[in-house]
Amino acid sequence: MGIFAGTALNYNTVVMPSLRKFASSSSLAVWAEMYLLAKPIQIATIVVSAVGGTTLFYKTGNTCYFGGALMMAVIAPYTRILLYPINDSLLGIRKHGQGRNDSSVEEMLIRWDMIHFGRTLLSYGAMVLTLYGALTGKYKTIV
Repeated sequence: MGIFAGTALNYNTVVMPSLRKFASSSSLAVWAEMYLLAKPIQIATIVVSAVGGTTLFYKTGNTCYFGGALMMAVIAPYTRILLYPINDSLLGIRKHGQGRNDSSVEEMLIRWDMIHFGRTLLSYGAMVLTLYGALTGKYKTIV
């Protein structure tokens, strides 16, 4: 959870604001490369967090672990429904130059950043809930 949360926050606070300082074509090129590199890492961290949290819930009965796992799992459909259409449009423009309009690219990158912030909030919520569960010690060992 923490790896995803930290990476997500970095995108919202460092990467995306930095990209806005350059021409749309440059920003799009950098965004596309970062997206392609980050995608497998983000998928892996979501899966590991969801499976790990669920496993901890079954072993301890601590519902905070399940809540954290569920919040991480929700990131997948959230991304699929809200971000993939923007991703596909941006990658299409990058690959084919179709519909290339600097203002539309800039608007899509801004919209992507705003929607991505929802993923950041979900991941931090999951992390805080899981840490709360660990610190409160609400355990019943189920072996």
